[in-house]
Amino acid sequence: MFKRKGRSIFAVVVAALLAGLVIKLMDDYLDQEIDRLNNRSTLALKLQRGVLPYTLLLFSFAVVINSKVPISLFWASYIIGMGFSGDPLPSGMRGYQESVFMAGLGFWIFGIKDFLFSLTIILFIQLVDDYIDYHVERYVNQSNFVNYLDKVGTFLLAMLCFGIAVAINWQLAIIIIIVTPVVSFFLG
Repeated sequence: MFKRKGRSIFAVVVAALLAGLVIKLMDDYLDQEIDRLNNRSTLALKLQRGVLPYTLLLFSFAVVINSKVPISLFWASYIIGMGFSGDPLPSGMRGYQESVFMAGLGFWIFGIKDFLFSLTIILFIQLVDDYIDYHVERYVNQSNFVNYLDKVGTFLLAMLCFGIAVAINWQLAIIIIIVTPVVSFFLG
């Protein structure tokens, strides 16, 4: 998933950045009501119906540059985002069922090590984001991990996920940790 050649490293950085933008836009699109309640202005709110074509365009660029990194990160974000949902989805499955199916597919296609990396780094980012949201936002989404695990549990799970991700691929973990605040800066 990560090669040491200069051009390959640059491609991984750009692909991870574009994947991060796609994931953040999708998350902001799905969290529009909470963002409105918190008087947060996001690019997803500004783009409205344009979110879908722009995210698809960005994702296609990411996949052209490096297919493995953006797809595995996107799938991991989908799994983490839908993992606690018991609501029926258009597929006929519930959110957690789709997550289990996608996880199986991810491990099969990308391999256990690479997909475990994607799951743990995305879960780390989600846990940190939920921890920050819990302290900053007036209205917090019900699915916030702090509501399930409390502050200490959320922090400990975040550190465990970070440790696993770094143990699997420390170079890609550093790239994604650096790219994450850049994505947040650009998309608010």
